[in-house]
Amino acid sequence: MKYHRKTLLSYFFVLFLLFLLHSGSSFAQSPEDFGRTWQNYPIIPEFSDTAREILKAGIEAGNDPHAFSKVGDCDTSTSWYLSDYDRDQVYYDLGDYEYLRPVLDFYKGSFARLSFTAKPGFSAASVLSTFWLNYEFCQYDELPLTCEYRLHNPLAVLISLGTNDGYNPPVFKENLRQIIEITLSQNRLPILMLKADNIEMNYSINQDIVELAEEYDLPVWNFWAAIQDLDNHGLQEDNIHLTFFSNYFSNPKTWETAWAYRNLTALQVLEKLQIEIEKILDEMPQ
Repeated sequence: MKYHRKTLLSYFFVLFLLFLLHSGSSFAQSPEDFGRTWQNYPIIPEFSDTAREILKAGIEAGNDPHAFSKVGDCDTSTSWYLSDYDRDQVYYDLGDYEYLRPVLDFYKGSFARLSFTAKPGFSAASVLSTFWLNYEFCQYDELPLTCEYRLHNPLAVLISLGTNDGYNPPVFKENLRQIIEITLSQNRLPILMLKADNIEMNYSINQDIVELAEEYDLPVWNFWAAIQDLDNHGLQEDNIHLTFFSNYFSNPKTWETAWAYRNLTALQVLEKLQIEIEKILDEMPQ
């Protein structure tokens, strides 16, 4: 049977339209539509007894209580994620959140650090692959993850992964499990962030993150919930990247964009972490 060229073009055009309609409807659906249970987690986590035990063991092992590491993709490696807080105050203002300034002092040096585990395009597999090792600083028997931990010696780790795993979600959970287990084996506390996008179209990655957090009793930072009231839920037209403005919290326009909430909630998570660390330090023999 022969098909005219116009007929074939029309056929593929219809398939393309169906794909777009499917994509659009998936982004419009809610987590509940897929039987997901993570969306009602609080934005800022409480720290369980398990988390406190990990922090205490880490301090006793010599991990730096004033250091945290960032693990993630382009939204984690970018200079506008927390980095301004290691710079002069001309680059930011805290506005009504001036109470967070002690957090900036407590973790000074970690905000602008160029982590070996945060690069554009990184997936959960990337931080476990020697392909991405920086051999100028890392040893041949290390992973990017273990290299970062050796060089920076963080007590806690902000893990923001999943967007680049959206094209192959079945492997994400076990890779994240391996990241968690390596981190815990060194007495460092993983703090898991729920991502803003739904690139996998069924919210399965945030569900996987929460299931692992529950299995290991780890804190969950529900960033997704923090930006749901923004236009397009804080996402640009590509439904992946966050909307952007400066870190001047006293400017009302700042609060129309997702990046303000990414940095603010990260500081609030770190404040909670600082409180727990200081309690442990106060209880330990001098």
